[in-house]
Amino acid sequence: MDIENIQNQLAAQIVNHHKTWSNLLVNLEFGNEASSYWDVTLEPTNISVEVNTNSFTFKNAKFIFDVNVGVSYGDDVQVFTEQISGKGVYQLVENKTINLTELIIEE
Repeated sequence: MDIENIQNQLAAQIVNHHKTWSNLLVNLEFGNEASSYWDVTLEPTNISVEVNTNSFTFKNAKFIFDVNVGVSYGDDVQVFTEQISGKGVYQLVENKTINLTELIIEE
């Protein structure tokens, strides 16, 4: 499998790794305020792949989320953007599919 294909599959799995992004929101400590929306974008070219160890690093993932800070829902919503980097490990299945096995966010 070529590097571009690995990068594309990893980018799709990283941005959809809900557990990781939800945990990041929890750890941002906004107190009683809550986020109702988040989105992650990551260009595949921002992923460096080490095929010998099935590991990768990424940079410049854009994590966008809102925080409701008003008394009532929708009173005052602020949108934040964080640039996120990280690393992880993947498994190659039958030389055609990438399975993300570990994802670590570096804050």
